[in-house]
Amino acid sequence: MIFPRIFRQGFFWACLFICVAGLFLAFPNPVLQIPFFIFLFFLGLNYIALNTRSRGEAFRLGLLVSGPAYAASLYWIVVPVYVYGHFPLVLAVFVPLLLGFVLGLFSSLYVILVHIMSRRFSWFALGIFGGAVWASLEFAREYVLTGFPWLVAAQAFSVWPESIQAVSIVGSYGLAMLLACAGLWIHQGRKLPVLAALALLVPVLGHGYFLKHEDHDAPSKDILIVQGNLDQDIKWEEEIQMKTVEKYKELTQQALREEKADLVIWPETAMPFYLQEQSRMSFMVMNFAQKQDVNLITGAPAYEMLDDGINYQLHNRAFWVSERGLIKSFYDKERLVPFGEYIPWSEHLFFLDRLVAGPMDFSPGKSTAPLKNEELALGMLICYEIIFPGLVRDRVQRGANVLINISNDAWFGPTSAPKQHLHLSVLRAVEQGRYVVRSTNTGISAFIDPSGRVYKSTSLFQEATLSGRVRLLDEKTFYHVWHWPINWTLAGISFAGLALCLVLPAKKTFS
Repeated sequence: MIFPRIFRQGFFWACLFICVAGLFLAFPNPVLQIPFFIFLFFLGLNYIALNTRSRGEAFRLGLLVSGPAYAASLYWIVVPVYVYGHFPLVLAVFVPLLLGFVLGLFSSLYVILVHIMSRRFSWFALGIFGGAVWASLEFAREYVLTGFPWLVAAQAFSVWPESIQAVSIVGSYGLAMLLACAGLWIHQGRKLPVLAALALLVPVLGHGYFLKHEDHDAPSKDILIVQGNLDQDIKWEEEIQMKTVEKYKELTQQALREEKADLVIWPETAMPFYLQEQSRMSFMVMNFAQKQDVNLITGAPAYEMLDDGINYQLHNRAFWVSERGLIKSFYDKERLVPFGEYIPWSEHLFFLDRLVAGPMDFSPGKSTAPLKNEELALGMLICYEIIFPGLVRDRVQRGANVLINISNDAWFGPTSAPKQHLHLSVLRAVEQGRYVVRSTNTGISAFIDPSGRVYKSTSLFQEATLSGRVRLLDEKTFYHVWHWPINWTLAGISFAGLALCLVLPAKKTFS
């Protein structure tokens, strides 16, 4: 009976408390955010790795402490599952717990690998190899099991943009390695390892405070964000659709009376109807853009007929309506939300339904090229696409000079999810050296500069318009150019450490 024995161990409960408190308080939460608490999370994991008697025990304890820790920070998932998915509350609370344990699998792999390495390497080498393992596992989270790189280590420090400038050089995964490495050295509790950790962290997290971010000598554009703050429950009702169009028109018109804009952005599915069809509401949007002489980006559902002329695919689309009142181009969401916009492994999970009501699953888009007009090259990202470093990097590689993220975070209510989402957008801005413009239905809408500074933002659940100037940048960051060598180097260090474990004899303690 291994689990009852584990639960009787006092250090298990101490590690559980440390991991849950550390991870919860390191990221946006309803209480208080302290980014350095991420090292408490590492402390709990490292204590298990270095103080368990077997690999199996290390893995089990690592999973049992990290699963609840992730679940606590993902508490907000209960809201869409309960309110919009209509799950009973008793069942809805198990969803973040389930996802927490999925993410916890990666942390428990870290624990078992550090457990193995700790019996073969010195404290210095353990930090290097263990840090690379953590970074490689975060990289794997971007792709494995549909991908969910949320609550990554570097994200904790996004609230202090100056402290994450290193991601423009080594990326968020590279910064994660340095943080995990320092966490292992701090855990030693001895003078030399702790001094080594400080010598690593001070320049890595502190050098950004001494950087001078000069205004870029590049063309600029004035952009207007419109936050409609519409009730998610009713916006799809037929009688509300017309009022939705009127509301966005009125808010935009009021803002344009005071400030000019080269581009207006309405959020994801701001228009709850098929804008591509000829209808009264579609004509209202087209005529409005023409009358105001403005380019407009707006989200709306869309469909595409298949070759047989009978069947069709649904898309989550961003339309570009030109100042002439015509649909100039569009972008279909590439990375869909599992269980929200489609059911993964549907042949096996046929009994599950999506949280988003509709006749069928959405289909991913095929074209990821920027939407272009003269100097503008918009790298479009819908909803949580902004959290994937690879997707954002692809937009910049294909020529995007500004990143546009339209989203609908109304699903999550007044929780910490919108701020956690915003902080991941901050990481992407620094990583790629681009301005990021976030337009959301209920907030947080924001302008983020390439140094990660949120220089304008809205509050949650308020009608708002927000004007900001962005620079159209073409330069690539060091990380953008060298991302594959950097990521493969992290993976190579991890595999080298594991390979050495196969040939080096184990010892009871490490020096």
